[in-house]
Amino acid sequence: MILQKFLRANEGKLDGAKAQLLAALKWRKSYNPLAAKDEVFSKAKFGGLGYVTKVKGAMLGAQKSSNEEDVVVFNIYGAAAKNSKETFGDTDAYVVCETWLGELPVADNTTGLYAGEWL
Repeated sequence: MILQKFLRANEGKLDGAKAQLLAALKWRKSYNPLAAKDEVFSKAKFGGLGYVTKVKGAMLGAQKSSNEEDVVVFNIYGAAAKNSKETFGDTDAYVVCETWLGELPVADNTTGLYAGEWL
């Protein structure tokens, strides 16, 4: 699934996908994304861009999850349309915030993550 994401972003070109994936892995190693769960982000800038919830009967590709519940992250990029320059203008801040959202289930999936808006 991860490689597929990078292949789509690079119009199916393996060399570009590989380079982008390796750069992302290098960044993740230096940044330590699990530490991002403790960061605080501007609601005015990033509010409404993502949600975390638990669902039953999640699908993993064509196969139903065997878990009783799964934590799911939803990215709602359309919410940025109200002020895309404010949301995406500082690329570094956006990437860190997006990483934070994606890491919430990994960092704390045993404590019953809240459902609803994440900021």
